[in-house]
Amino acid sequence: MAKTLGGTGDKGKTNPEELFAAGYGACFQSAMNASAASMGIKMPGKKEDSVVDATVHLVGDMKTLDMGIRVDMKVRVKGLDRAEVEKVVAKAEEVCPY
Repeated sequence: MAKTLGGTGDKGKTNPEELFAAGYGACFQSAMNASAASMGIKMPGKKEDSVVDATVHLVGDMKTLDMGIRVDMKVRVKGLDRAEVEKVVAKAEEVCPY
């Protein structure tokens, strides 16, 4: 866990926020694939050509235990123009359960 969260900062170990980001990113990728299919938009066949990077940030005050999270996502899809990607992302935001 990161030193800022009270851990030892050991490399190669994950914290809950990183695990949440991985799950959220994978779920959003699946939602994008399903959304694109429902709209007749063909997503790339190679997994490296459609990438969702999710980063989770703790927000709030740890001293009072008034905490929350903020998730930043970056989506990259090869072979689709910006308008198509924006349509797919908008639909995925509606169907992704996170």
